[in-house]
Amino acid sequence: MKIIFDIILINLSFVVAYFFRFQVLDFITPSSIPIFEQYFRVLVFITIIWLAIFKLVGLYDKKKFNNVLDELAVLGVGATLSTLILFGLLFLYREYWVSRLVVTNAWWIAFSLLGIERILISSADYLTKKLGLGIKNVLIVGAGEMGQLLALKLKNEMVAYRPIAFFDDDPAKIGQNYHGIPVQGKIETSQIKEFIKNNKIEEVIIASYKISPQKVLDIITECERYKVEFKLVPGILDLIASRLDLDQVGGLPLLTVSEISLRGLKALVKRLFDIILSFVGIVVLSPFYVLFAVLVKITSPGPVLFKQKRVWMDGKIFDMYKFRSMVKNAEELLPELESKSEVAGHVFKIKDDPRMTQLGRFMRRLSIDEFPQLFNVLFGQMSLVGPRPPLPNEVEKYNAWHKKRLRVRPGITGLWQVSGRSLIPFEEMVRLDIYYIENWSLWQDFKILLKTIPVVLFGTGAY
Repeated sequence: MKIIFDIILINLSFVVAYFFRFQVLDFITPSSIPIFEQYFRVLVFITIIWLAIFKLVGLYDKKKFNNVLDELAVLGVGATLSTLILFGLLFLYREYWVSRLVVTNAWWIAFSLLGIERILISSADYLTKKLGLGIKNVLIVGAGEMGQLLALKLKNEMVAYRPIAFFDDDPAKIGQNYHGIPVQGKIETSQIKEFIKNNKIEEVIIASYKISPQKVLDIITECERYKVEFKLVPGILDLIASRLDLDQVGGLPLLTVSEISLRGLKALVKRLFDIILSFVGIVVLSPFYVLFAVLVKITSPGPVLFKQKRVWMDGKIFDMYKFRSMVKNAEELLPELESKSEVAGHVFKIKDDPRMTQLGRFMRRLSIDEFPQLFNVLFGQMSLVGPRPPLPNEVEKYNAWHKKRLRVRPGITGLWQVSGRSLIPFEEMVRLDIYYIENWSLWQDFKILLKTIPVVLFGTGAY
């Protein structure tokens, strides 16, 4: 159905572009005005080119897109590439068979119309799922922290999924309910197969990397047999799969892990992106810097800014700045509260921290206390997007693989923040950071920045 709409809108775009060129932009006098019928005949050829390019860039691959933003990005690439190919053909053909201005105008008109089409389809699909139609029944294999977090997010945020049950090998979990979802039994292929058949399961998610490879393969085989989709939470080796190259030593095949991709030109592009946006951000937010500096000063004794030693790229130490959100002697009180941390792992987080001031609680909820970190970004100690910078005493407790998150500049925001912030266990936070490092792109940074806005406004997982 989407292809049919695309055919109609591509043709409509070139028709509108034709009249826009020769009716609205008629002051740009062409050597001759081709009759509309000539253009209309060429549209068949143009449409085929556009659809072929759209197919080539994966625009019709349903599993490729997690959201409409990703689809619009690929649409922009497809439309631009199609337009450039048309320009190339015009250059080679030399005949004046299509106006260059018509092609240029068709590009932005087509992108606008096709983009609106996809936004409307996505909105209609969302509303349909909200009404309870077309929702996938999901089985989660693994009821540990990751499985429980996944179930919570599927229930509350992903309208297309309905988690039905867990399976887990821990006897203490069997028969328990997590977020209203029961643990049905042990991870046995025969039990899972029967459950899939009897409960119309449409997707299985393996949410534990501790399950043996043999069991995982058995489950995947059964999913394929019953045409059930499956997904897996990746282990640490899976996260670096994109950097594995096949090599040979003495005739034996060996896998070689190449250097992380966020180096060289990519690192330079990211740094320029940080400098420009942080400078703009400082200028735009300057009135808020003055306002909250005054409010912090008059509402509690102590300095306006809180300076804290943090670890950045390759284990170096720097001073990270925030608006002070706690009482003056907050650091001295920390040892008394460490045992009350509500996050598993080497990160201290407590929801009702008694050290917080009333203004500080408000600033924390909306992340206003983070504003001064734009100066850290401008000075090169941080990035806008990246792993959060840890405390030195936290890094001392890291395992070797945890330190991989220190290979790049730390960020003000990142995958952790837009995926749940303080709700995410430490081990999963590290996995998100490693995934970000292994799969960096400027588009991914842009998406994370966009997703940070609603997370900040609604205070999701912030404390």
